[in-house]
Amino acid sequence: MITITAILNAIEAHAENAAVQELRVIKKEIERLRPSLCLDDQEHADGLLLKLDRLISEQIVVADDVTRERIFQSAMQAA
Repeated sequence: MITITAILNAIEAHAENAAVQELRVIKKEIERLRPSLCLDDQEHADGLLLKLDRLISEQIVVADDVTRERIFQSAMQAA
């Protein structure tokens, strides 16, 4: 039988390479399921939610940096 811990570990491993949209879906599902978990699994889920937030933030920052760079390059070319 697969345990909740194993499922959360698999989600965590998958999240490392997931896009922001997928990370947001995963986060919502974990938030929805969290109240039904035992205390240890809730703590594991809380840690995973923090990690998902960090992964989302990192991807957004990178995307913002790329956008800024493109705007800067366009402005330099127009000058």
